[in-house]
Amino acid sequence: MVKRKATNDGKEDEGKSILIRVPLAGKETDAWYFFLLFVHTGEQMILKYMKKVNRPYSATDIFNNLHGKYSKPSVVRALDSLTDQNELFVKTYGKMQVYANIEGIKNEDLEGLQKQVTVLEGKMSNMVEDNRKLNHTLSDLKKEPTTENAKALLEKRKRENAQMREHLETLKSGAVLVTPEDRKKNDAEYELYRKEWRTRRKLFRDIFNAVTEHMPGKPAAFMEELGIEEDPVSYEKDTLE
Repeated sequence: MVKRKATNDGKEDEGKSILIRVPLAGKETDAWYFFLLFVHTGEQMILKYMKKVNRPYSATDIFNNLHGKYSKPSVVRALDSLTDQNELFVKTYGKMQVYANIEGIKNEDLEGLQKQVTVLEGKMSNMVEDNRKLNHTLSDLKKEPTTENAKALLEKRKRENAQMREHLETLKSGAVLVTPEDRKKNDAEYELYRKEWRTRRKLFRDIFNAVTEHMPGKPAAFMEELGIEEDPVSYEKDTLE
């Protein structure tokens, strides 16, 4: 078991404990007793601190104020144990739990803390929205070219503009851009494709007229129903003449 050590004047020496070994199932377990000693001492130190400051604190605040003397899980366990023993009072605000000395708790302290929580929640909401906007702006900026890429792109556009300006000046001067050989070759290709086009168009007209010769209704309506569109260019006459 663990108990406090008495001084010569009969008073308790707070914050100090001694270890008394008691057989456990016929054996002594040093690790178990040292664990009890650590837990008991930690709880008493935290309780003493809470009575001294006499104001509400969260587990994180207590851990920070004790400068890491105890680990945060140990602080949380000690606070839960003291709460179960009705030594401390706990109140939950959203996801945060606030502990206070049950003897010195004041409603105005809790009300003030609630107001602080409300103000901080509002600030956090604004910061989250600002952070979202900044992330959106950052994402847009990342899509833009870097300074080096922008310089290279600018030089490329300048070269393209110079080439187009040179070509424009050539067109304005009235210079012949197509050689006689190229013109002759293009004319031959045009006549070949025009002949093929006329042949296929005549073949379609013959088949379509044969199919619609004895059909009721107008052939034009039937052609529209089939989704066939005729070329408005007359195939009997060369449009380039």
